[in-house]
Amino acid sequence: MKRDWCVFLIGGASGSGKSCISYPLAKMYGVNLIEVDDFQEFLFSMTKPEEQPEIHYWDTHPDWKNEGVEATKQQLINVGKALKVGLEAVVKNHIGTNMPVIIEGDFILPELCASFGGPEVRSIFIHEPSRDQILNNYQAREPESGPQNYRADVTHCYGEWLKSECTKYGIPVIESRPWLTVIERIINL
Repeated sequence: MKRDWCVFLIGGASGSGKSCISYPLAKMYGVNLIEVDDFQEFLFSMTKPEEQPEIHYWDTHPDWKNEGVEATKQQLINVGKALKVGLEAVVKNHIGTNMPVIIEGDFILPELCASFGGPEVRSIFIHEPSRDQILNNYQAREPESGPQNYRADVTHCYGEWLKSECTKYGIPVIESRPWLTVIERIINL
């Protein structure tokens, strides 16, 4: 498969299908895959709450669900902003060393994608417009957790915010369904 980018950023809310898409794409293009969640885990384990308060927020605020959907959505945005400088450095390193990679994750923000000009970086966001489908995706992926209604509400809200930000920055958004054609639609974009 011909590739015209060095770094491919795939963003989107949790449960939208990013991982299910990024693994086959990485295999098709013969490139490595990085999950942004690994950076979050790395920072969490290597820092203290006073050093990275956004990364540690959920542990330092055990009642975070009581703050409401909008506040939790904002916290997801805050984590994305906390990771932005590090992600920029990783992207620049891959461009500088000409080592192609796909980077996927919930905390990739459209403003990060918009900060790169030129053909070296390609960005798309996967969007699942249905809150009920997100809920079903969580249930299929994590059946032992039971219904995750609050998480689905937050994810839906965050996904709508990401879609709006993508429009603002001119970044393509791909609907996750119909699922059977999503990879083809990404390739042909």
